[in-house]
Amino acid sequence: MKKNTENLDNYKDAYKQNFKFHDENIWYLTLYANLMCKKIKEKNFKSVLSLGIGHNVVSDEITKLLKTDLDLYHIVEGSPEIIADFKKRNDFPKIKLFNSYFEDFNPDVKYDAIEMGFVLEHVDDPLLIIERFKNFLNKDGILFISVPNAKSLHRVIGHKAGLLPNLYELSQYDLELGHKRYFDLDSIKALVQKAGLQIINQKGLMLKPITGEQIKKLDWGINIIDALMDIGQDYPEISNCIYLESTL
Repeated sequence: MKKNTENLDNYKDAYKQNFKFHDENIWYLTLYANLMCKKIKEKNFKSVLSLGIGHNVVSDEITKLLKTDLDLYHIVEGSPEIIADFKKRNDFPKIKLFNSYFEDFNPDVKYDAIEMGFVLEHVDDPLLIIERFKNFLNKDGILFISVPNAKSLHRVIGHKAGLLPNLYELSQYDLELGHKRYFDLDSIKALVQKAGLQIINQKGLMLKPITGEQIKKLDWGINIIDALMDIGQDYPEISNCIYLESTL
């Protein structure tokens, strides 16, 4: 296995509020976190592992469960600066952080839930990551995955209009976020199944007919944003992001 030597602190500025797509990233992360935490509560899970901290949206929602539902919450994060920022904001005794690349992480426990929301588009070998981390999942546990969708409705429209030559092309902002690829519903499902997991649930995160920047200019308002979030759950094949739950 190739050793990961990437300096992940290079991408930390993409998680700040002045990043162009910060607000819409928060939309998707919030829905992802809500769907996942609802399932964690339904299943009465007691232990969770997160791959990465990112915008803190997901970790903040899981941390709330520590007060009522969870016994432990572990986070593996490759950026020392992001870990330092997290520690300034959180001092919860049930949270344990590991400064490690995902490829090197080897916990001494297994987890009821492992979440890798918006992770697989960043890593060198996404199949390797899924195959490694499924080994850290308890028998009846769930692996939660979310990724951006190359076939989001707004991208398909842009492609048909001749504005986007390749649905899978990475933009300047993708590169600033450290993205290395786009998935679609078929390719992410095939990857999860190739890793030996069974998909038990799939949803979309927001039906997005135009770009986030255009939505802001039109000032659609929170009611329309919420409606697009709700509608998108039924159309993962053309939603802006894809949400999967999988088991052993």
